[in-house]
Amino acid sequence: MWSFLLLFTLFCSSCHGSVTCKNNNGHDVDWYILYKAPEMSSSRLTGSEFLYIDPEKKERLNNINSPQGVLARTLQPLFKPIREMEPSFGFISYSDQPPGCSADPKKFGHSKGVVMVDRTSTGVWLLHSTPQFPFRREQSSFWPQSGNKNAQTYICVTFNYDQFSAIGRHLKKIHIFPFEHYIPNDFHRELQDAVKWTEGATPVIPDYTVESLTFRRKEFKIFSKANSEEGEEEVGDLYISIAKNLRSDVYAQTWGCQRDRTEDYCPREDFKVTNVEELSISSLGAWKPTADHSKWCVAVDQNKHWTCIADVNRAISQFKRFGGALCINDQRVHNEFRAFTRLPTCRKRPYPLPPECGSISDDGSLHFLSG
Repeated sequence: MWSFLLLFTLFCSSCHGSVTCKNNNGHDVDWYILYKAPEMSSSRLTGSEFLYIDPEKKERLNNINSPQGVLARTLQPLFKPIREMEPSFGFISYSDQPPGCSADPKKFGHSKGVVMVDRTSTGVWLLHSTPQFPFRREQSSFWPQSGNKNAQTYICVTFNYDQFSAIGRHLKKIHIFPFEHYIPNDFHRELQDAVKWTEGATPVIPDYTVESLTFRRKEFKIFSKANSEEGEEEVGDLYISIAKNLRSDVYAQTWGCQRDRTEDYCPREDFKVTNVEELSISSLGAWKPTADHSKWCVAVDQNKHWTCIADVNRAISQFKRFGGALCINDQRVHNEFRAFTRLPTCRKRPYPLPPECGSISDDGSLHFLSG
């Protein structure tokens, strides 16, 4: 009897679990990246298939919206009423396109993500590009109906609690719109500040900043962009700032249906930013940026193993927006993302709005084209 009770207690403790990124089997992982395919009838893609990469493996998986899948298992701590959450747990769900509304683009960043923290151990930062995600804090309905349409990316990283003061500072700088949150008063002040905003207040325009984070000796960087009210490319383009910091040219993938998409940045004596024109993932298929709502860049220099998952597009209107990126220094991830790009050449060319964009926005509505 006592042995049964001991086993039951240990089982319940493990079920209660640490707040970490989870793989498809529910096991803890230090980090993962998901690249979700778009819905494409021509290639029989339903929009729920995705490439999964973690420190140990890479595989194609189906049903990103599964209640037993990678995202649902990672978000499990959210799937309960706030009053039933542990005193040591807190979370922030933020998005400029939350379920049911849109954030004021003049006040809030073009940023989407989920932060979950256990202040006694570890937490998770899940940065993504999907509007209206998570749709509800319920295991059976966390995925938005509009989520299948376009390609999207997700990066989940487990960090020790002490790293979340820097993450909180970053979230404050990029002016997240926290559409749902619970941060107790004994958490990092920076996390508490990140969810506070005052109606009618004028946003503080941030300078470009970079901070370094680590977990189990894996190196990460977080970038927050500067804003340019005058539309200065070298000030307001996040990807130019990243290229200069990494001291490498970069390939950049951003939403192809953005109305004022920026040309390649091809200076003679500085680091270049080249827009990705076509994507190909061997286990999923090929598509163009007009079907891809993700925002990311990868270093061209094969000795600089940086890949950045970001939250703003390369567009003149976005030079004025708040935003940033989370970058990982990993050779395998770097090689994968370079292979997705078909190695474009930097050259100046205009970007008229492609006919396939019509007037459909990134969230599937029919009124604007920001993404």
